[in-house]
Amino acid sequence: MPKIKCLCGELINLSPIPNRQSFHLIWEPLIEKLADNLVTAHQQAQSDEDFEQQVYELLLSIKPKPKFQEAYECFNCKRLVIFARASDNVPAFWYQQERANTDVDSLRSFVDETIDNQADGI
Repeated sequence: MPKIKCLCGELINLSPIPNRQSFHLIWEPLIEKLADNLVTAHQQAQSDEDFEQQVYELLLSIKPKPKFQEAYECFNCKRLVIFARASDNVPAFWYQQERANTDVDSLRSFVDETIDNQADGI
């Protein structure tokens, strides 16, 4: 089970699927190309399952290189660890939250709150 020790000493588990500590970074200039690829995948899909598989390949493929970098958030200190490739043993960057200007204190809780609000029709 791959784990990485955060700079604060907390262990970040990289294995769960889905991983509530994991984020994939999408560079804005790639969004239009991603949207085009998703439309093409939908048009070419032979079934819902085929389309779902193509979506996973577009979003999470790591071969020949990952399309999006992976970030993991530490539950303890809210620091982000960024990997250039899923297979890397050493992170490319560490980022520490300087302050929170909202009622939520982490990226994960911000996303959870947004998803919860959407689910409620807000």
